[in-house]
Amino acid sequence: MDILTLPQRSASDLDHVTVLLVADGARFSDLTRYLPQDWTVLRRTTPEPVVRHPDIVVLDDPGPRAVTAACLRHPASAIVVVLSPYSDHQEVVDVLEAGADACVRSNTTAVVAAHVEACRRRQAA
Repeated sequence: MDILTLPQRSASDLDHVTVLLVADGARFSDLTRYLPQDWTVLRRTTPEPVVRHPDIVVLDDPGPRAVTAACLRHPASAIVVVLSPYSDHQEVVDVLEAGADACVRSNTTAVVAAHVEACRRRQAA
């Protein structure tokens, strides 16, 4: 199945964007492939050390407390949570109520990237 994506944008369309990806192992290691070329993705396995001023934070399978901690650590950043496609609807509600700006139930990197770009468009609006 081919997933259509928006054309790559240049720095003139949106300011340079920094994405902090907090994920274990190689999960979403190809995120940069689906984001605009001028975006920077910083990968960490834990939220520490603190990355200063990321525009967007992507948390892989966090609990509500981790979401709240990310919101407090990065108050100006959009927080995108990635959960299993089979996660219970209450898990989605919990992370959104904890402060996440978006919740993605997918293992597909292109889908996660699309949500990250959507958050950036909302920030820029």
